[in-house]
Amino acid sequence: MKKEKIIKDWISFNIRYWQDLKHRSKLHGHIENSDILPNKVMAHAEPIFVLSTGRVGTMLLTKLFNLKKGLHIEHEALPEMLFAGKTAYESNDISFSKGAFMAGRYENIRDFHLKSMRYVETNNRLTFFAPAIAELFPKAKFIHLVRHPDSFISSGMQRNWYTGKSITDEGRIAPPESLKITEQENKIAWLWNATNEFIEQFKKNTSKDRIYTLQSEKLFTNTEEAVKLMNWLNLNIKPQLVKNIIDKPINQSKNIKTTFEYDKSLTPLCELYYS
Repeated sequence: MKKEKIIKDWISFNIRYWQDLKHRSKLHGHIENSDILPNKVMAHAEPIFVLSTGRVGTMLLTKLFNLKKGLHIEHEALPEMLFAGKTAYESNDISFSKGAFMAGRYENIRDFHLKSMRYVETNNRLTFFAPAIAELFPKAKFIHLVRHPDSFISSGMQRNWYTGKSITDEGRIAPPESLKITEQENKIAWLWNATNEFIEQFKKNTSKDRIYTLQSEKLFTNTEEAVKLMNWLNLNIKPQLVKNIIDKPINQSKNIKTTFEYDKSLTPLCELYYS
């Protein structure tokens, strides 16, 4: 990580810390009934979450959200909850998922709701908490962002996924041993399909007006598609401002792309999104 980014993040976290302290000091003695506050927050807050495999353009989406006042946007919120997300996926225990999510995010959503701000999280870390979030916050909205597996696998390989060299591997779901998937590229292919399969199952059990599916390739290149997404969220943003963001490439990899082959039978959902 670059020194400049570390300093920027340090300053940002400290500013946020003091702002939160100031906000909470104003609330003391002014809450009508703290016993019913959690239920009120969960019933009325309208948070937005991005569900994805990661490496799909969430930084670009973050910049688009920053065009709109009245939002609090987190791209890499703390705690990360990566390992908790893996546990939520593997256990399929809604009670665990609800408890872990509330422990990690409730105060953030509450504080910004009390500031009349809408909480937005673009990171993929909360993907496997989607069913729990949907039940806890009935007005929450979800964006399913999909990237073609070829690009996703290439990105994962450049970042040494499934090599044990990245600390994030501890929280990355892995194919069961019974599938006998050993190659790195095939593990990442399985990850792409398993994650999107989880999201598709969630979509089947969730009303259509709560989730919006978009290919990241369209988000990268098509102002109209980005504007449609924002309108769906009742966030009216001038198309020219959206175009200005999209026209400036973000987070492009400087690594030389390597040639690789993977077992395409591991990504059957590709046909659904890119037929």
